[in-house]
Amino acid sequence: MKKTNFEYIKGKARTNTPWFRPNPELLNAWKKDFYKIPGIEKYQFWVCGGALEDWKTWDTDIVATGKIDSHQEIEDILVAATQLGFKHRQLIDINWRSCDCSAPLKETDTANVEQIVIAREVTKNGESFSKKAYPSVKLGESLWKIKIPYASKKQIERIKKGISYKSPPVLITEELDFKDIII
Repeated sequence: MKKTNFEYIKGKARTNTPWFRPNPELLNAWKKDFYKIPGIEKYQFWVCGGALEDWKTWDTDIVATGKIDSHQEIEDILVAATQLGFKHRQLIDINWRSCDCSAPLKETDTANVEQIVIAREVTKNGESFSKKAYPSVKLGESLWKIKIPYASKKQIERIKKGISYKSPPVLITEELDFKDIII
């Protein structure tokens, strides 16, 4: 049997271990470690997207909101949250956004929002995926601020097809049990 090598690189976060689809028990274990990251108490973290829906997805989308005092601090938080996801065999797709995550998404939401990510390019098994099409500014070693449309083309197409998000974003708290929100 031929061994397959796996490699995923997202800025300073990387792994050679494949992950599982969003799993409530693994996400609860991730959350315990997540709450040990210095500085997270300054932000709100929202679970959103396909993991809350009845969709087959491989990642858990998390959006951080709140005032950024230090680019180094938010970079450290985003990298640590992603790396902890790998430790728990979960792909945590986390970024910071300038918008209100608790508001429902509509087809008419076309304004640009600021998003801060830990990489403009992600590499999986040698293949690169890029957000370089959007205007960006480098803020740190692997921290980028980009302006993206809100909602994305993919989200607008889903809305037009009648595929909408049934679950609003959920605020992550220490008391949150992912078994209550992950389908």
